[in-house]
Amino acid sequence: MPTVSHISSPNITQCDFGKLRSGEIAQLFSLENSHGVRVKISNYGGIIVALETLDKHGNSSDIVLGYNNIESYENDPYYLGAIIGRYAGRIDQGLLSIDDKDYQLDMNNSDNQLHGGFKALNTQLWQASTESSVDNASLLLHHTSPDGDNGFPGNVDFKVKYSLNNSNELAVEYFASTDKTTIINLTQHSYFNLAGHNSGDIYQHHIQLNAEHFLPMNERIYPTGEIRAVLNSAHDFSQLTALGKNITANDEQVRIAKGYDNYWLSNDNAISGEVFAARAFEPSSGRELTMYSDQPCLILYTANYIDGSRTGKENCVYQKHSAFCFEPQRLAKRETGADINNTILRPEQPFYSQTRFVFEAR
Repeated sequence: MPTVSHISSPNITQCDFGKLRSGEIAQLFSLENSHGVRVKISNYGGIIVALETLDKHGNSSDIVLGYNNIESYENDPYYLGAIIGRYAGRIDQGLLSIDDKDYQLDMNNSDNQLHGGFKALNTQLWQASTESSVDNASLLLHHTSPDGDNGFPGNVDFKVKYSLNNSNELAVEYFASTDKTTIINLTQHSYFNLAGHNSGDIYQHHIQLNAEHFLPMNERIYPTGEIRAVLNSAHDFSQLTALGKNITANDEQVRIAKGYDNYWLSNDNAISGEVFAARAFEPSSGRELTMYSDQPCLILYTANYIDGSRTGKENCVYQKHSAFCFEPQRLAKRETGADINNTILRPEQPFYSQTRFVFEAR
């Protein structure tokens, strides 16, 4: 990849991003390395606002969907770039049972709770600090969610650490500890278009997932309980495969999701650390994104509900299938499929997870 020489080590800058409805001021932190990778992150929602990388010709583009101002993020229905939790995904009727005790969660999405409720992690102003070294720049975010927050039990202390190094790796580390048994399912919800955030659909993107099985969904977009092999299906991304090949196919699962929005189950058990999880390649720019994670499953989501009603950065009006998300999670395992018990967090066992995004051009 071509390099730029004006920065010898990762650099961190900070500025105001705007005033929230609460009157608080959100900050925007920029981490930049010596190879032309720059990521801009707000302490509001832990949102990745911009992510700039070089293409095979040395040209820089912003490769994530987003907005120009904090007001648009406060009104965003798509969770663009945000940290998702306490629980990533839908909980039917907002009903949660842990150790034979029932909880009614706040419902923010028709007949379910989606992505943690109305005032979930993506809407919080996190406390922020930075640290840097010769080869690494990090943003540390901290938020404490009180017992009963959105209906969830337990006071939970959350920390998220974003780190960019000179190897063009962006690491996202998640930490959580609780004083009462609860559930935790965290992920990062950036929408990627490797040709550039304003480049239209993603049909020419080639995707590879380290998964031989996925979970079919019912019409209400919940796992059916079946664990299905990807072989000879529209969900086979065991090798680099163009998204456009089947994203509009006459396939039941593609029809239900209006694109892709399923759990894929990792071929590898990442008990002691991260493994290769997914890869995306965009031929015209030559950009390649490789993701490593220690989580047992991931969702490939193809922006199926973006409808052109919002104006993004550079006055771009984003449309359906204009980006993809890689969302590593802990809900589903290869052996048992989806089980909310996989997400239980107890006081004696704090939560930790890491995802690493590697950017290249070829």
